[in-house]
Amino acid sequence: MEHNILSKSKTLGLALAVLLAAAAIAAWVLLAQLGPAIKSAVETDGALATQTQVLVGSVEFSPFTGVGALDGLTVGNPAGFSSPYAVVVDRIALQAESGSLLGDGPVIIDSATVIAPQITYEAKSPTATSNLEAIKNNAKAYAATPAATETASSARKVIIRDLTIMGGSITLDVPLPGAALTVPLPPLHLTNIGADTNGATPPEIIRIVCEAIADEAKKAVTAAIAQKVKSAIEMLKPPAGLLPKSLPHLPTPSRASPPSPPSMPVPPPGMMPPPPPPGF
Repeated sequence: MEHNILSKSKTLGLALAVLLAAAAIAAWVLLAQLGPAIKSAVETDGALATQTQVLVGSVEFSPFTGVGALDGLTVGNPAGFSSPYAVVVDRIALQAESGSLLGDGPVIIDSATVIAPQITYEAKSPTATSNLEAIKNNAKAYAATPAATETASSARKVIIRDLTIMGGSITLDVPLPGAALTVPLPPLHLTNIGADTNGATPPEIIRIVCEAIADEAKKAVTAAIAQKVKSAIEMLKPPAGLLPKSLPHLPTPSRASPPSPPSMPVPPPGMMPPPPPPGF
């Protein structure tokens, strides 16, 4: 009897160990697919939201440390714009809470750092809608569509504690006099994305980031164009040394007196006319 109990205990223990091992293998396989899943989500959801071609070179991610990186992100241009791309990023560094990766709650990203994005700001004129504004408008419109709602229902939500965009540059593709202009993108710092709603969906995150980049880029470009116009106006002015200090003194014209009437000649004596007859 005791032997049977021990045998059953060993069998249960072995079965439990097998189940735990299977669960561990399943979790490992699931976590190992996070890199490809991130790549696919960024490319698919990014393309739908921005109405552009979005490509990712590679994704590295360690489920045990939560450290990851997304390399070679390229965001194309929407219809109506001709430059090859809107944004190119060599690397986005990620640090996630590894404990948030399992389960169905929001994935928590402690920090995401977008390093040295190269941005092309294209517009037909300084006041026309730019490619970045078009992308921002597309992302905003997509976030309210049924397709975005369906994506939200099936995808894990994400909370980003700290998002930093640093070292960026903006190349202007705008009809302006002179050579092409490149200006720095001021650092951007966003915090607690999705924290108020227990996580944000991928379309929502894309919309938030697109709005931040487009708005900050427009400020930088507007200031750069104003400075360029001011410099062009200054170049048109003659150098200060060539301007006379004062106008030369001109004589004041005098008023001419009216000419005197001509005097009548006086006849010599003996030639005086006779006096008029009486009564005149």
